[in-house]
Amino acid sequence: MSLAPKTDAVPPVIVAGLPMPTFRRIGVEPITGACGCEISGVDLKRPLDAETLAEIMLAFEHFLVIVFRDQDLTPEQHKAFSRCFGEITELPQAPLYDGHRDMQEVRREAHETKNVVPSFEHFHTDSPFLERPPLCVVMRALAVPLAGGDTAFSNAYLVYEDLSEGLKKLLDGLKVVYSGKDIWAKNEKLPEEKRLRLREGHSFREEDMENIHPAVRRHPRTGRKALFVTSAYFKRFVGWSEAESRALLDYLQSLAQQMHYQCRVKWKRDTVLVWDNRFLLHRGVHDFSGERRHLIRTTVIGERPI
Repeated sequence: MSLAPKTDAVPPVIVAGLPMPTFRRIGVEPITGACGCEISGVDLKRPLDAETLAEIMLAFEHFLVIVFRDQDLTPEQHKAFSRCFGEITELPQAPLYDGHRDMQEVRREAHETKNVVPSFEHFHTDSPFLERPPLCVVMRALAVPLAGGDTAFSNAYLVYEDLSEGLKKLLDGLKVVYSGKDIWAKNEKLPEEKRLRLREGHSFREEDMENIHPAVRRHPRTGRKALFVTSAYFKRFVGWSEAESRALLDYLQSLAQQMHYQCRVKWKRDTVLVWDNRFLLHRGVHDFSGERRHLIRTTVIGERPI
């Protein structure tokens, strides 16, 4: 009688939908099984050696949002780290930080209501109306409330991968019209106390503010597919009526709300977050009042969605 050989092989740990990579130069602690990790052992004020940077990029690709604590950066150090991910770009609608055209801010003063920031109380991606929507956002906290004010994220890869084959086939052939042309006009019609804090002027042309993108996009290196349908700046699916488009959008938007796709990051002063704007949805959680929340960010330009 023959016996099967014994094996001590341990099955890989699955995090964010894939086997977790091995890291030797940085500490990596997953936040949830869906996405997100905290990285330790890195000082972003100093130039990063090639091996450490490669592991940071591996963590970014795998977890989609990476968190660094206690990073007291100058604006130029913030920008230098951001350039590790690509070229920094401006955004037409986001308010500038302290005169830096290539830095934006998300700010709510203690006396203000949640309406003064474009908080979008639903999961979304930033600026999908651009021809090349942002690849990622690098954000740092200057002031945070004692409790609340977290940022939540939802993994769009996992949302897509859990769809039925029939719905995947439908979405694979759909395209979405995204437009930011009317955000200032809509804002002006609101009562002053309900207006969003938007950038006053920009150099973008009107035709830059509307584009058509696939409803499902692929990672340019791995080919992994993710849902790219977000209610922010959404107009319609190409070839569909507005009512038909809204019905499907509402269903797809509801999927991202499921907690098993999500992680949530608590801000502390000098926390730095980098999140992948292409394959991850995010939203601010405005569950605080009477305190200041001030975040500053750079935006890295991405590829045209494929």
